[in-house]
Amino acid sequence: MTLRWLFVTGLICLLGAGYLWVSGDPWARASLKSSADARAILDVRSQPHRVGFLLSKDPALLKAVVWSETGSVLYPGPGIYVPTRFDVSVEELQALTRLTSQASQATWSTYDRDGNELLYCQSTPRICLIYDRNELQNDLQVSLNGVNRVMIGLLAAMGLFSLVLSWRPWKAAVTTDQLVLMPEHHSARRGTLEVALTPRDFRLLEFLKSRQGKVVTKDELYDAGWGRDFMPNSRALDQHMINLRKKLDPDKSRAPVIETVRGVGYRLL
Repeated sequence: MTLRWLFVTGLICLLGAGYLWVSGDPWARASLKSSADARAILDVRSQPHRVGFLLSKDPALLKAVVWSETGSVLYPGPGIYVPTRFDVSVEELQALTRLTSQASQATWSTYDRDGNELLYCQSTPRICLIYDRNELQNDLQVSLNGVNRVMIGLLAAMGLFSLVLSWRPWKAAVTTDQLVLMPEHHSARRGTLEVALTPRDFRLLEFLKSRQGKVVTKDELYDAGWGRDFMPNSRALDQHMINLRKKLDPDKSRAPVIETVRGVGYRLL
């Protein structure tokens, strides 16, 4: 029962991780928005009042810094009126200029000490956007705290770990519970269990094992166990198989080894 629950738990965890993965990375959705915002601002970068308008109509977008191809600041630039809410200090401009001067892909980072503001920068064309984290989350209806990424990894790790724990004992049980005939002792072994066999028991098991996985008819088993000269009724064979099963699994803790194929005969699993 414990192994079964481990297996089920592992599957549930992996399915949960798969669902979170398929449902999409929230940072990818945030990047789609920021890329669209960057394109919209770059399209009107020569018109500072238009940039200010785009900023003012988006509660999540707090500030923007746009550079020309030569590296000069276009917005907010000298002589351009910028509302206080969208203004950037000289120190901030210098830091962002250094950041975007390095050729790299677009990146996200935390902008303020408390993590309430997020910075999106790209180097080609050069632009940086500063977002209010809470407003951006509300707009996208996602969490940008990294919870989803961590949860995906955690669920996947738990799922794989549970499956490994449930698989290894099961695999070991299958291997150690295999039926091994020992002619020199006239017995059979299943894991730690060694069973003394009568001559007929041994002949029947040996014949079944020679046809491993295939159905053996009752007539064939009569010939193997009793010989052609003796034809007991079918109930004698069935009763013998019942007793043989009990010998091979006295406490009913192992997987079945002899399968009844109704109307035909028996098969060794």
